[in-house]
Amino acid sequence: SSYTLWNQITCENESKWASVEGTRGSYNWGCDNAFNYAKNHGFPYKFHALIWGSQYPRWIENLSYSERYFAITNWYDAVKKKYPDLPMIDVVNEAVEGHQNGTHFMKEALGGGGKTGYDWLIKAFEMAYERWPDAILIYNDFNSFQWNTDQYIDLVRALLDAGAPIDAYGNQAHDLGGCSAEFLS
Repeated sequence: SSYTLWNQITCENESKWASVEGTRGSYNWGCDNAFNYAKNHGFPYKFHALIWGSQYPRWIENLSYSERYFAITNWYDAVKKKYPDLPMIDVVNEAVEGHQNGTHFMKEALGGGGKTGYDWLIKAFEMAYERWPDAILIYNDFNSFQWNTDQYIDLVRALLDAGAPIDAYGNQAHDLGGCSAEFLS
């Protein structure tokens, strides 16, 4: 039989907001190495992640909602300027309730739950689509095969039902254990 191999690079930490802009207005693009490697070897680079309630710059904690929104907008714009043609983006990472303690900082700044309960996530995806209309825009979470499965499905379904520009959803395998292949198929 014949196999087709597919490669892509996703940085674990180097493209997260805290790593890139740990000091406000000062950017450290440590993800350049992985980006350039993917580009030079002809396979996609996935940006991970624009919004995450764990590894965000702590300086946003002291900002008002409107200042935080401005900071998030500046972050998106800085990434767009640096990487204008990203093929794939984890727009939001691990937003299932209770997964990350700092999620409320982004949630409040992007409009809160609103009518859908997920209006802030819809806004995050709309902002990404405005900048990268041709990218695959992804919601990413971890091990929802075993934990928070219903919440994960409800979140993704709410985004799709609201017409958010979401193209895919990912699932990291952190701490995935005790699942048979039959369970995952």
